Amino acid sequence: MRKLTITISIFLLLGCTKGVWVTKTTYRPKHPKFSILKDPFKGNELIDNKVIYVSTKRFFNYDGKVIIGYMGFLADGRMIIGSTNENEMDQTLNEKNSFTTASAVGYYNTTGNTIKMEYFLAGEGGYYETREGMVRKDTIIIVDKFPMLFKKDIRYDTLVRSRFHLSGQ
Repeated sequence: MRKLTITISIFLLLGCTKGVWVTKTTYRPKHPKFSILKDPFKGNELIDNKVIYVSTKRFFNYDGKVIIGYMGFLADGRMIIGSTNENEMDQTLNEKNSFTTASAVGYYNTTGNTIKMEYFLAGEGGYYETREGMVRKDTIIIVDKFPMLFKKDIRYDTLVRSRFHLSGQ
């Protein structure tokens, strides 16, 4: 009976994940369900589809190293998302710069200068994250709204064009 319970628990845990590890560093949805794909794709001429956009925010990981986030926007509406140690930025952005090699992937769409993004992340068995922002010249300003008890907390993340090239895959 104990073996049966353990076996069922393992199957339930494995079956509850929405994604799969493709490689050691890439995670993809088992059955993609991007809601953003319901609308036809519209690009924006201000978004450079040949380069990676790097966040101006800096975070510290558990051992004190500086972590930088990045995004890349392909001309067909696909996008890549990732983060890297500041000291390994050159290597990471030259290796994980395509839809097949990026840590996380998603899709984006624009209406005028407004950009809407949806991407799939590995946490909690895999989940979809949706974000919106504004495209301005060589910058994308992402707005995150967090509902709170008596007010709404709004945080911004600024992505700027980098010198790193996005692979067209």
